[in-house]
Amino acid sequence: MGFHIINIENGRLKHDFVVSFEELSYIDFITENSVIYQGEEHWKPFKISESEKYCHFAKGWYRTGIRAQELFKDQAMAFGLILEELNQDQKSFISYTRNAKKLSIKRGDFLVRNYANIEVDVKCRGFRRYNGEICFDFKCEDADKHFNMQTFTKTPVLIAVYENVNSKPRDTDVYFFSINDLKNSQLETHHRSDVGECYRIPLSFTTKGFGFIEETFAKHTGVREKSYTLEEKRINHPNAYLKWTEQDDEKLEILYCEGKTIRELSEHFGRNNGAIRSRIDKLELKEKYDS
Repeated sequence: MGFHIINIENGRLKHDFVVSFEELSYIDFITENSVIYQGEEHWKPFKISESEKYCHFAKGWYRTGIRAQELFKDQAMAFGLILEELNQDQKSFISYTRNAKKLSIKRGDFLVRNYANIEVDVKCRGFRRYNGEICFDFKCEDADKHFNMQTFTKTPVLIAVYENVNSKPRDTDVYFFSINDLKNSQLETHHRSDVGECYRIPLSFTTKGFGFIEETFAKHTGVREKSYTLEEKRINHPNAYLKWTEQDDEKLEILYCEGKTIRELSEHFGRNNGAIRSRIDKLELKEKYDS
């Protein structure tokens, strides 16, 4: 253990480490605005803008996307899906790029292990009305890369979309469409200055709910899996999809202030982790008590 000393000078992070309290007196760049914390020497700080791994967390769209993925994991588990999270680092990706030859490919976020390894990419998008229909955008370039991946792996690729509401994924509904259906469609495209050419996808083109994964599995394999009823889903989460009452909200706030974990809250309220997180967000408990 020792002491890390941090300054920001001319927009760049300046860092040093000393083992003892007394050695701090030899660090000449310490000022009233310096940050000092105790830790192991290898617990080195970094500036977000200078970190390839963490720089995207400074962008709201990226944080919203991660929250959508976490919500998807919780809801998929409640539905009975077994997910394998796909690493997006270059080391994990190299075996694909090496064998895909010259194809430009893109991996999704998850494989659904108990449904023939169907690949799912999770998105959180702003919904807008266009010509009387609620629509969202999806990059044409990403559609092409997903299609190439599907061609390469011989496994269906699905896109799961949550509505982005105030930089948070709406937890009530998730919408699915397949890359295959998209590439075979006649949906119009339009150009956006920030991301390029995009499909404008109406909600009527999508299918709401996790049942779409079962449908895709049946088409892909010719085997139809058992559908789970709401009653069956409530075996693990008795209050799944029930409306939150005022008393529930008051109790959630009390337990949150007591420091209960998401898992403990999930067990108490009989709801999945995603439902608990979403309710905490809706009640703005983090803003009220964690700031």
